[in-house]
Amino acid sequence: MTLEQITAFFGWMTVINMGLMTFAALFVAFARDWMMGTHANLLGVERERLPGLYFSYLGNFKIAILTLNLVPWLALKLIG
Repeated sequence: MTLEQITAFFGWMTVINMGLMTFAALFVAFARDWMMGTHANLLGVERERLPGLYFSYLGNFKIAILTLNLVPWLALKLIG
């Protein structure tokens, strides 16, 4: 693979993962009651704990996108 192909790969990977994170955040914001009921019944977690777990999930997802997708893309853009 060439440097340009790897750079494009990381760029598209960042875009796709940011889209997935945005979709997840919107889903948490607008379908919260349905999601909380489903997760409480399916996983046996108390409904009161779920907002904190959702917040933690989205925060960890954002950190993973930044460190595993965006930073490598920026580094490749700088050297390319």
